[in-house]
Formats: sequence, structure tokens, C-alpha cells
Amino acid sequence: MTAAATPAHPGSFGAFVARCAAAGQLVVQPRMGFADPERMRDGLRRTKAAAATTAGTLTIDSYTRVGDQAAARAALAEGAPLNGYPIAAHPAARTRALLAGVADTGFPVQVRHGSARPEAIIRALGAAGLDATEGGPVSYCLPYGRTPLAESVAQWARGCELLAALVPAPRTAHLESFGGCMLGQLAPPGLLVALSLLEGLFFVRHGIRSVSLSYAQQTHPGQDAEALRALRRLAEEFLPPEVDRHLVLYTYMGVYPRTAHGATRLLEDSARLAVRAGAERLIVKTAAEAHRIPTVQENVRALETAAAAAARTAPEQAGDGDSEVYQEARRFVEAVLDLGDDLGRALRTAFARGLLDVPYCLHPDNAGRSRSFLDPGGRLRWSDTGAMPVAPHASSSRRTPLTADGLLGALFTTSSRYDSDPPAPKGADMDQIPGQGHTPPPLGTHLASPTLRSAMLVQQEALYAVREFLRGQGFTELLPPLVGPVTDPGGRGAKALDVDYYGQPYKLMTSAILYKQASLRGFPRLFYIAPNVRVEPPETAGTGRHLVEFHQIDVELADGTREDAQAVAAGLLTHVVEHVWRAVPEVLRELGREEMDFAELRSGGKFDSCTHAEAVARLAGHGHIQSPDAEIDWTGEKVLSLAADRPFFIDDYPKGSRGFYDREDPERPGVLRNFDLIAHGGYGELASGSEREADYATLVTRMRESGENPAKYAWYLELAREGIAPSAGFGMGLQRLVRFLTGLDALWQVSAYPKLPGVIAP
Repeated sequence: MTAAATPAHPGSFGAFVARCAAAGQLVVQPRMGFADPERMRDGLRRTKAAAATTAGTLTIDSYTRVGDQAAARAALAEGAPLNGYPIAAHPAARTRALLAGVADTGFPVQVRHGSARPEAIIRALGAAGLDATEGGPVSYCLPYGRTPLAESVAQWARGCELLAALVPAPRTAHLESFGGCMLGQLAPPGLLVALSLLEGLFFVRHGIRSVSLSYAQQTHPGQDAEALRALRRLAEEFLPPEVDRHLVLYTYMGVYPRTAHGATRLLEDSARLAVRAGAERLIVKTAAEAHRIPTVQENVRALETAAAAAARTAPEQAGDGDSEVYQEARRFVEAVLDLGDDLGRALRTAFARGLLDVPYCLHPDNAGRSRSFLDPGGRLRWSDTGAMPVAPHASSSRRTPLTADGLLGALFTTSSRYDSDPPAPKGADMDQIPGQGHTPPPLGTHLASPTLRSAMLVQQEALYAVREFLRGQGFTELLPPLVGPVTDPGGRGAKALDVDYYGQPYKLMTSAILYKQASLRGFPRLFYIAPNVRVEPPETAGTGRHLVEFHQIDVELADGTREDAQAVAAGLLTHVVEHVWRAVPEVLRELGREEMDFAELRSGGKFDSCTHAEAVARLAGHGHIQSPDAEIDWTGEKVLSLAADRPFFIDDYPKGSRGFYDREDPERPGVLRNFDLIAHGGYGELASGSEREADYATLVTRMRESGENPAKYAWYLELAREGIAPSAGFGMGLQRLVRFLTGLDALWQVSAYPKLPGVIAP
């Protein structure tokens, strides 16, 4: 039986992670660093307040990593932007002030991003009262620079001893190996596991008594789970039992998805992998990763997304026997340890002889004879192993040599797969589909989320602007009905909930459109902020665009045309965007929005429009086949939306694709006088509207054509017989509007009490 590790001091980084693991909580941690101490402090405070179990991060800048403290100090003096916190350039007192009242036993802070020459970083973090960092003699040498490996090994030997000496008893210094990355998107996991274990063992031999061993998510979840379990097993076999230790997983370190949905899905999958395979800590990435340095809010959103995915995942038991990854990693470890007791010397010798050889790594001390490939199932395999103590995969002999195009294809495999956004199978459990876990956390966690609070601040201002604009246009706000004998039958596959109303079968409103028409008798220009309930098909839960409960800005104007309704909708959207950017610009920026995202919308001018037939033709040009007789499907909407730089209208949907109340063009039979308003940027439909059919006989005919029983609509048809005013109007989804304004990934993130299709929620 393996002896248990000795716990670190309760106030230390390793002890915090151990307590969280014992409570069944995955620690999630950002990659976050800002040069300005106040901004850095705000980032730590908001990380601590996130709806997740978090540790703080001071990610250092590039100048500090390469030891150019003079350049870091000059950048600070000039106010030049840096890509991290220059801990060695700031006075220790300033860093201590930054941490005061934020870092504590329930929220430890780690300095992240090491160096081949770590002494200045270690001295600075020690002076600031910190005790945890990351690095390694191999992992912060080979992938990142040209420092000779022998120098890096010597520097890290001194660095470990210095860190242990600077952290006062009874606290325990903690060091994390970065060896689980090492150009990890191309290195088969056996090598990564071995390097992480060897660096951890190196730390221990130089005085460190609390370590974390890292592994970076790669291309195959099954292979990744094998790697994490192999790393834990090897740690139990090779590390002294008194050493405190845990595993840390890095969300994918290669070419990151460019779309928000792809990045979110990859992050969620990394959180599920961490829980299932037994990692105690996860270093997250954000949806902005492929584009720029993320904001604080984007980091917090990533933490909360990962925590929510982890909370819905259960650990899995490892299978019996030695996995392929374990066997390969053990061969590497034993080959190095057989070179002598001096582990630093053994590492240098192993690389010199090619026993360790990182594929595609150009460092002069790397042999450069190994090559890897992705097999058809997505696992990383060896095609050439040079002098390493492992054999090429059996299928490698049948492979053609890797070309530059093949290398680029391998690098982009993961980002392309996650950006492609495959639809979920109908009726499937979203949490069981890789990349489809777009469900909210428990309600209490969700309500405590800073992301939700920011979204609600935007929603509050949006509602203010909606009422301001519509009242200024002469509209009267009415409170809508919640139940009635009938409701709108026009939802895409959505059903209405039944209500027993004193023995009569009533419906909860899916839309109050019929009541809007009736209300024109006394209110020729009216609007609702209307709650709607639609039992959407379960397969829509993963679209990010559907809720069972939502609110709609319902607008109707008597004697109006389609063009009148479109002018109101365009004016309303423009006014809301302008108001929100004036009222809460800092909230929008914290959420990752920039004014350039709305530049074309705010530039003025009439929104463009196209017909349904033209939209179908455009989609065909994009390779998306859309029925000419149906509504534009959700994928088609997204394709058109991504191609636009400002909102636009789609007009003239075919008869039969919408409800009986949409007016048919008298001059073009089969074409409706209706429209959708499509937001740019991939957000899809914001509003749907139409001229209304008001003629009694035509309404009865249209009802029958659409399979509706006119008898159900007796009260409405009686009003139509007496005379309903011709009108036009639209409904704009409030949550869709707020999602568009905030740039968030899914509607549940902008709803305080979200209910997703097919997901039971309070």
C-alpha cells in the first residue's frame, strides 16, 4: 500500500488544494496578469468572488520571464502595456499592498509563468509573502528560448533551494512542474507525463516538499484520462511519501478555437476531464484566447463556466492493468533515473543522448529526431522515436512522411473540431455529449455569479431604453395576459403548457400576439414586456439561443405597414445600443465587448434587407442547404449573421412557414408581408414581425390551411368579424437582445432563473 503524503501547512497553497479535493471541489484558476497593481488587485478580488472554488494568479510579463528587469521598469515608467505583472520590477511593498486583504488561507495566490533563470522571480515572490510558483529546468527552457539546458538545470536547482529557504516555517513552499505542456499539442502523452514527474522529483531533491504535477489537455479525451491516471500512479511510485502533491490540468495549450462557442465547449470538456480523471486543479482559458489578452470579466466567466461543468461531472474509476501511456511514461522515467542519482545531470545526459526528445522542438539541446502523428481516432502516436526507449506506433510504417501542410493540419485539428459546432442528437442528454454541456450551474451558484450581475445591469439599462424610446414614439405600455383559451400556435416545434382554468383547458402564453391585435381597439400604438413560456424541443438546449421561460418586447401599431414596423424595430435597437454604451460602458468592456463591435450599427442609416429567396441563395453559396419553403434554420441564421457587420432584415417568408396571422401579399400569392431582424456577429434572430391579417374570412381560411381549428379561436374571430384594425408589429426577445449587447455565449447567462429545454430546474 502506498503511504499517504504529509499534508502541507494549512496556510499553504498545497494544503488549500487538498482541502478542496477532500470536499469534492475542483479548484479552478485563471491565467491572469496586469501590469497595473490596482487592476491586478481588482482581478484577484473578482476571481475570489467568482461563483467557483478559485485560486489566484499573478501571471508575470515577458520581460520578467527572460530576465530583462530594466525593460520591465522602463515600460512601467512609460506607462507602456505589458502582458503580465512585472513582479521583480515592482517594489515588494507594492505587491504586498496589492495582496493585502485578498490573499488568505481560503484564497491562495500563485505566481505563474516561470523562466529558465527564475532567481529574480523567486526572490520577488518571497519578499511579497507568497509561497507558490511554477516552472522547471526542462519545461521553461526547451520550448521557450535558447538558454542552454545545463544552465537552466543549475538555475532551477538553486531556485528550488532558494524558494524553500525564503518561505518561513511553518508554511510550505509549493512548486508546479510545467512539464505537462512541452509543445503538448504535438507530443504523445507518455513523454509529457514522464517530464512532469521527473521535474517534480527534481524539485523534491532540491528541498521542495509540496509539488503539483501538470498535464495539458490534448486531442483525445480517453488518452488524456489515461495520462492523468498514469501521472498520479507514477507520483505514488517515485515521489517520497512525505511530499504533498496534487495534479493540475491545463485547458488545451495549442491553437485555440476562434469562436466563442468552440472555446467554451473546449473549456467545459477540460473541466469534465479533470473531474473524471482525478485532477485536483484546472488552469482555464477564455473565449478570447485566440484573439487578445482576456479581460477580468472574461477570466471570471471562464472560471464559472469550468466550475459549472465540473459540478455536473462525477469521478470515474480507473481500469485495471497498465495503460499504454503509463507503460511508455515509465520507460522514459526509468531510462533517466538509470543514468545516475544526480537528477539534473541525468536530465542533461538524457537529452544529449536522445533518450528524451521533444518532437518539433528546435532548442539546440534537443536531439530533434522524434516525430509524432495523429491517428484516425485522434490519439497522438510516435512515428519516429530516434534513440528514445519506446517504439514507433505499429501503424507508423504505413504513413507517408509529414509535410509542412500536414504539420499545420495537426496543429489546427482541435480548434477546427470545436469551431465546427456539430448539432446535438435529438433528445440527447447534453452533459453526455462532448462539447455540448451548455447548461447553467445550480441556481444559488448562478445567482451569485458576477457575470450574471453584469448582465442584469445591462438588462436594466436596456429595459429603460426600450421604454424611453417607445413612449417617445407614442406607444402605450400594457401589462400582458398570462393565460388564455388559446395562444400563438406559430413556434418552431414549441408547445404550450396547459392550465386548468376553472375546469376549462387554458394555455400559458407562448406569445400574446392575438391580444395585441385585440388591444388596438383602444390603444393604436401599444407594447408589452411580455413573459412567455414555450416548451421547446430538448435538442434546442445546446443552441445557446433557447429558454423555456423568456420575455419579449411586443410592439403593435394600427394601420402600420411592414416598413413602419421595421423602422420602429431598427430605431429601437439603435437607441438601446446607444443608451447602454452611454450608461454602462465599463460593464460592457468587462464582459469583453468593444465599441467597434457596434460601430456599423451606430453609424446610422437604414438597415439592409434581403428576401427569404435571396437568403436561401446566399446560404447555398456558403454550402448550407436551406429549404425554400421553410423558415431559415438556426444554422442558416448563424451563417448569415456571421457574414454581416450590422443587423439586417430578411423579408418575404413563404406562406406556410409562419402563423395564420401574418398577412399574405395580395400581389404575390404565397409570399408573406413579414420579416426577421438578424443581428450581426453570429447572434442570429433578434425579432420577428409582420403586417397582420385582419379579414375575418381570410383568417378562418388561413387557420384551416395551417391545421388549426377555428372554433378554438372563437373570441378572437368574433372580434375580427366585428372589425380589427389593420396593423403591423413585431416581437423582440429581451434575453436575445441582452445576449447580443453583452456578447455572452448563451441565453441562460442573461437570465436570473434560467430554464433550458429538457433540463429540470427550479
